[in-house]
Amino acid sequence: MKISLAATNPCHVFPLAVELARAGALGCYYSGYPEWKLGADADPLEVRTHSLRTNVVYGLLKFAPEKLRPSSRRLFLWQDRGFDRWTGAHLEPCDFIHGLPGQCLHTFRAARRLGIRTVLNHATGPVRTWVKIMEPEYARVGLKLEDVCPYDADYFTREDEEYALADFHCAASTVVREQLLALSIPRERIWLVPYGADTRIFHPASVRPADGFRIVFAGQLGLRKGLQTLLAALTLAGRADWNVDCYGAVLGEAQRDLAEYRGAAKLHFHGAVAQPELADAFRAGSVLVLPSLEEGFGLVVPQALNCGLPAIVSDAVGGGDYVRHRDNGSIFPARDAAALAAELAWWAEHPRRVTANFGWNAPAQTLITLSQSALA
Repeated sequence: MKISLAATNPCHVFPLAVELARAGALGCYYSGYPEWKLGADADPLEVRTHSLRTNVVYGLLKFAPEKLRPSSRRLFLWQDRGFDRWTGAHLEPCDFIHGLPGQCLHTFRAARRLGIRTVLNHATGPVRTWVKIMEPEYARVGLKLEDVCPYDADYFTREDEEYALADFHCAASTVVREQLLALSIPRERIWLVPYGADTRIFHPASVRPADGFRIVFAGQLGLRKGLQTLLAALTLAGRADWNVDCYGAVLGEAQRDLAEYRGAAKLHFHGAVAQPELADAFRAGSVLVLPSLEEGFGLVVPQALNCGLPAIVSDAVGGGDYVRHRDNGSIFPARDAAALAAELAWWAEHPRRVTANFGWNAPAQTLITLSQSALA
């Protein structure tokens, strides 16, 4: 049995491909990144790359002034659709091909012609669900959702066809599975395959955590991540002895909420950092907080847990499948700042390190088992 995967960016798909290769179950890994950028882990893989558009997109975003280049929305659509057409034209025989929503229409059409089973791989829930959740949040800060995201009528038409061509759906979490079920996708066609973390980087270490209660926020600081909920919870808590270390880019859409923050806890902005530095932050912190309004999984959850850091997550975070309430973290209702403040206070009074080892081998083995069953 051979399972192939295609993605413009490595995201969760690449480490899954590495483990499938180690198990002898990988067909090809189709990458929008150049092979050299994938690192040494790509050496044992059958990698097929089409990276020209990806290089152009990231080059323009990094070096071209915003007023002289197309919008990010147009650039990423151009990247994904070009990669999809190339993959569909170069698809090699296998038993299953996994594609990501928005970048697998031509791939799945080609797979149907070749008799290859198609799997739509969901790191997040259906886009229509995302829009329904986030539209009022953007309106709250005076923004129109359609101005900041690539989802329009053309996108939904394309996504509908991808769904129609999918034999199976691979969901990262029970959160995503429930959203797919709400679209009347049969449960037996939904595979639940949670994600892991690179245990070479994200692991505990015999270092003393930083003094005081340090809250770690990891991810882009924006509306989807529930930043307002965190800021409101900190204001309610009124604890000047708490510190919040934020790792990730601060998006423009977050400026209003940050400007209105009047809490006592001090915020420290570190920007986007490499994974080893993020792992060090997890090892030095007291708790991870991920208060997202929409989060199909949240890779930082197993990453933090592997480093011994408890994780406080909203019930909209799929990675919460790994969290045991007030054992290795907490789960609270999304948007409920008072509930988040209560959990923060509980962990401030009950500090502890946790034990976890969420790697990528178990997800790969789960996917192999589900795929074998589908072939039987």
